[in-house]
Amino acid sequence: MKETYKVPISVKGIVFEDGAVWLRKNERKEWELPGGKIDEGEQPEETVIREIREELGFESEVVDIIQAYMYTIKVSADESRGVLVVSYLCKIKNKIGDFEIDGEAGKAKFKKFKISKTGALNMPYFYKEAIKKAYKMIS
Repeated sequence: MKETYKVPISVKGIVFEDGAVWLRKNERKEWELPGGKIDEGEQPEETVIREIREELGFESEVVDIIQAYMYTIKVSADESRGVLVVSYLCKIKNKIGDFEIDGEAGKAKFKKFKISKTGALNMPYFYKEAIKKAYKMIS
């Protein structure tokens, strides 16, 4: 019998403010969408709302699911066989806190980028596609 293929699930938020998207620079020196892994008993939409609150200090709401993508990170301890990345378009309701500079995944940097600038960033291609798709929905 074939072994079940099991991978972690990471839920990401596409958050626009003033015509720009919020991104996080990770430990691999790549830009990525803010978010993280699902906690036991949590629904994906709950995860993205929690992660945006923790990382960006924003109270948000989910608008729509944008993309699901299977991504392999060769240098990762738990994602070398793949991680399912689910991205949601989220809307800021309130700013309630500060950026999480030193979080679970190590040191982080957060920055807003105009959509026209995201193509040149060191960022996985599928994130760029998700941002473009989400931006079309709000434009």
